[in-house]
This record gives sequence, C-alpha cells and structure tokens, in this order.
Amino acid sequence: VNHHGPLPVGTGGRCGGEATAFNLLKLIAEEAYQGDSIILVGDFNAGPEAPTVKSLNGRLFPVFTGNSFGGVDHVLSSCTKVVSTRNLGDG
Repeated sequence: VNHHGPLPVGTGGRCGGEATAFNLLKLIAEEAYQGDSIILVGDFNAGPEAPTVKSLNGRLFPVFTGNSFGGVDHVLSSCTKVVSTRNLGDG
C-alpha cells in the first residue's frame, strides 16, 4: 500500500494521526488475504514520533524511515526480517 499523508505535517489531518492510522489499517484488513505480506510505504507527512506512525508501529514492523523533512517517509511491514535498507536520496 502506498500512502501520502495529510497536511499540515505531523497533524494527521482533520481527524488526527490515530484516525489516519486506523483508516490505513482498516483498508489493509479489508483488502489483504490471509497469509499476505503487508508492506506500507510512502510520504506520511508525519515524523517517527507523530501519532500516525506511532499507532502504525503498534501493528506493523518499522522497516525504514528516511531523512528528508524530519523523517516523513516510512516503510512498514508485517514481515519482521529485513535483509537490508538504503536511503536513495532526497527525492
């Protein structure tokens, strides 16, 4: 799943970060099949300590957080084993 988070950065949008995380998890639950590996990626417009990301970290494994704009780009997964990660730049 690719996600582009709401603005302003760190707010989670009109309903807040926890609601944004809930809606993402609800979408995944509705569309995934049992046994699927889940990968959630994107510009969340939320840093690693924002409610959206903290709420998602309770259900998905944080694989990688980028450096740009305070770490608003994230990769999360249902898989706990990570082979490698690499930052490919600011774009």
